[in-house]
Amino acid sequence: MSKFLLLLLVVSLNSAATPNSIIAIVNDHLITRDAINTKTDAQKSKEGKLEAVNQQVDILLQMDKVKQLGVKPKPVAINNMLKRVASQNKLTLEQLQKRPEFGEIMASIQQQLSLNGLKELISSKAKLSISQAEIDQTIKDNPATGDDIETQIRIAQIAISSIDKTDSLLQSQDDLIQALLVDLSIQIKQGKSFSGLAKLYSQDESYKNGGESDWIIQKRLPKDFIKAIKALKVQELSAPFKAGNGWRLVKIIEKRQVDNHLKTIKAALIRQKKNQYFSNWTKKLRKDAYIEIFDHKL
Repeated sequence: MSKFLLLLLVVSLNSAATPNSIIAIVNDHLITRDAINTKTDAQKSKEGKLEAVNQQVDILLQMDKVKQLGVKPKPVAINNMLKRVASQNKLTLEQLQKRPEFGEIMASIQQQLSLNGLKELISSKAKLSISQAEIDQTIKDNPATGDDIETQIRIAQIAISSIDKTDSLLQSQDDLIQALLVDLSIQIKQGKSFSGLAKLYSQDESYKNGGESDWIIQKRLPKDFIKAIKALKVQELSAPFKAGNGWRLVKIIEKRQVDNHLKTIKAALIRQKKNQYFSNWTKKLRKDAYIEIFDHKL
């Protein structure tokens, strides 16, 4: 969509006037030659021009449904698209707003976002499912690579970055923190609750959950962190180690291998089915509409 918006702005700033004439009727709407100027040009074949007209027919029918169903783009989405168009054309948002073509650009953005919203609304009503056979065939056509398999872990940690050293002026912060974590490690191995000790001592936000994290992609952890826990088995406790600005005592709660390729394949199949569902829905709109195209004028 961003390429279309960029094209719209460029054409709006540079296009010359062309003779206008009615080339199609869609219910109560007229499609003129000007309406497809940004979608085709004089060098394209008649088939290409006819395709552009049919695209405009679909847009008019869909926009009638947008109004009927009350689909409206959110102001934040409009603003984000305006910023993108301005950036693509090396303008500030303020400079874009001062262009004489700004009204046309705003209308185009509102239309495109409204059409996207309509597609999401209509597609959400589809009862879509994908079979294992479809998944298997798609994977066969697009095999996974080693990079698609991702190790994820859930950890529990006690993280300490500072400690009161008034009673031990001869020891450094690091020494005191490490000694405390060694003591906590001994207590945990003797049966004390890791969760309870994390709530008492950990200075990381996770202390509220007993030090437990959500699923983490292991390779995205800091290098020192990965090195310290790499050999740990599930439920095994690490030695105290320094990572970032503090020291940590960590155990791995769970590990899992996630096949991102499979997730991508499933998402692509669902997307294809949604697109087909919406395409069929649009074809029904056309069947119920009055459409006349004067292809001899193309």
